[in-house]
Amino acid sequence: MEKDHCVLCGVETIYDKLTHIDMRIGYIEGAGQLCPKCFDAGTNRNSFLVPEWLVENYPNNQELGSKVRELYWENKK
Repeated sequence: MEKDHCVLCGVETIYDKLTHIDMRIGYIEGAGQLCPKCFDAGTNRNSFLVPEWLVENYPNNQELGSKVRELYWENKK
């Protein structure tokens, strides 16, 4: 069975992809599975997720960079 990976650091977790989210520790709805290290770090993170649609809809690197920076500051509020 294929294992799920941490959405922040990419490490393989102990959970199978088909394990229901109610039976997991560290699953964040809307984001995905976290490994124990990332889950334990709480909200003290120096990274954030960029939605795929943003990358797909802004193929120009300068525009994409501008949108990522905008997303960064929106999440800092």
